[in-house]
Amino acid sequence: MTFTPAQRLAGIEKSAIRQIYDRAPAGSINLGLGEPDFSTPTVIRDEAARFITQEKIRYTPNAGLLELRRAIAGYYGDAAKFESVCVTNGSQEALFVALMALIDPGDEVLLPDPGFVAYPAIVRMAGGIPVFYKLPAAKNFAFDADDFQRQVTAKTRAVIVISPSNPTGRVLQPADLQVIAQTLQDSETLVIADEIYRELYFNSRPASMADFYSRTLVISGLSKSHAMTGWRLGWVYGDPEIVRHLVVLHQYATTCASAVSQRAALAAFTDEGRAAAENLRAELRARRDFLVEQIDAQLAEFKLNRIIPDGAFYLMLDISSFGKSFEIAERLLDNKVITIPGAAFGEEAEGWLRLSFATDFDTIREGVRRIKQLR
Repeated sequence: MTFTPAQRLAGIEKSAIRQIYDRAPAGSINLGLGEPDFSTPTVIRDEAARFITQEKIRYTPNAGLLELRRAIAGYYGDAAKFESVCVTNGSQEALFVALMALIDPGDEVLLPDPGFVAYPAIVRMAGGIPVFYKLPAAKNFAFDADDFQRQVTAKTRAVIVISPSNPTGRVLQPADLQVIAQTLQDSETLVIADEIYRELYFNSRPASMADFYSRTLVISGLSKSHAMTGWRLGWVYGDPEIVRHLVVLHQYATTCASAVSQRAALAAFTDEGRAAAENLRAELRARRDFLVEQIDAQLAEFKLNRIIPDGAFYLMLDISSFGKSFEIAERLLDNKVITIPGAAFGEEAEGWLRLSFATDFDTIREGVRRIKQLR
């Protein structure tokens, strides 16, 4: 049967990340997917088990459990501002409903290059026009204020920022956020701040765009900080008048996030839940340092540049001397190691691979050994 999807899906395919992962042969070392290999903290799993066995599992309010919305609002400084929160099925749904609610056909949305692969796809689904501001490889993927300011026009409806970055692990500095705020201060432009990796940092905790610019919607969740990827627990936090419209779209998309996941997520905001997140962060730092050591030791003969990340769990490796990033990632699949080509994230990352260190030490060591076989 011949089928033509709606125009909004024209040219939209599964992400390069998923395509590469789906083609990986059995037994492949996974340095690709952005998924921590830790178990969800016991305090969260115990609360989920208690809720399943002892209580009735029903719909929650569309915006989420009041207790959870208060906890999330408290995380941002004031539990009384619970109307500023909509709980979603992961941060991906939060991003989707935000863009669908905000963007009209023809609106321009500024996106980081390199940046998360979902950004331009969802913008196009909403009818918007992706416009890219550079985080130049020549500057180790740091923010380029001049380029950002050049990209802002009267058609700029929204700007997406992510810190720490997927794919580079770089953090936007307060001075960078100040430039963004000053550039947009006389406009109606909204900023969507993707902070899903904010609690995964290796120096000081990253600043939030919301502290610099009032017209900011924060996208976040517990997938990364508490190893809850499969629980699908995210949220939007921002101006309650804007969030109110997002709740309407969220209602018709999914009704509500899983009641079990919401109830369990309350445990993440306890002292025990916060301690578990600190332990996860410390372990990721050790894995980051180990990956750097393995690259420097095993790949020394190639003299490859690598960007030591400030946060998240990704490291960018310069493989431009070997060829194009997609070609190299495909060749590495033959060596049974999954890596993600930088070009999947934007033109600035061509010639680089994104390596995930959200896995154990033995896997990291073996993955680098297989990369070394690429000649």
